[in-house]
Amino acid sequence: MSRNRKKPRQDKKQAAALKQSEALYKNADRAVDTQALAFVRWYEETDGNTGAEALQVLQSVKQFLWLYGASGAPVSATAFDADVFLQAMAQLEAMSEAGESRVFQVMTDDLQVYLGYLDATGSWTGTAEDLEVLLENFVLTQDEEATTEETPAETAADTEAGSADVSDAADVSASAVRHAVALLDWLGDGKELTATGSLRLADIAGAAAAVGVHAVGSQKRLSEDEVAALADADGRLPQVVRSMAELEHLNTLWLSLRELGYLEITGKKATVSDAGRALQNGGAAERGALLRELADAELPAAG
Repeated sequence: MSRNRKKPRQDKKQAAALKQSEALYKNADRAVDTQALAFVRWYEETDGNTGAEALQVLQSVKQFLWLYGASGAPVSATAFDADVFLQAMAQLEAMSEAGESRVFQVMTDDLQVYLGYLDATGSWTGTAEDLEVLLENFVLTQDEEATTEETPAETAADTEAGSADVSDAADVSASAVRHAVALLDWLGDGKELTATGSLRLADIAGAAAAVGVHAVGSQKRLSEDEVAALADADGRLPQVVRSMAELEHLNTLWLSLRELGYLEITGKKATVSDAGRALQNGGAAERGALLRELADAELPAAG
């Protein structure tokens, strides 16, 4: 007569762990699906990519949310605790050392794109502090590392040209005034901003051009051919950035105009203030006043 054997306790624990893992992934899947349609539309419009590529990005987000949720944190597709997020990324990086470095890089790129979507579309529902931490310590940090790897060494000619620009402070200040007026002209009836108060990616190129900088905003890393296709009439290649903050001249001038009251921000929209319109319509006196106000700002020259 056969005896009934009790199932080993270890098997029960494994079964429970598997069930919990499946539940976490289902939660992640449902959460991300709520953003799928809006993300695909945004992704296609922002970078001219395909819907299939957008779905691949979302698949990475689902996999990450599974790991994020395993920490016990609430699973949401529109809000992350910055500390838990960065800890989960550290876990992924540690796992990548076991031969999955390419998988880690792909997931990193995809998460950067997704965070950019949440910021640019105002879909973020977490705290402004958490979003700011993630944008500064994850998205921008990763982009700066890529820029360091890809930017060619500065030539002697570049160094000499830069020294000449810095030495002629008067010309730099005068150009800053021209750029300030041009930026206000570009602003027109106003522009929508991201949740952190920055220009949206689609508006970076126009704003940068107004201040003498050739740049484009993109959440993905463009190939050499894609960058080459964006060269200006003189053959200059654009700076490809993920945030206005990466363009020092534009960002500093924007912040100065806001601080001095020439542009104002209400909610998520930037508009020209009364003082800004007076500057636009004024003459030498108004521009001279702005020049004096900018004298202490030490604005970097356009590059």
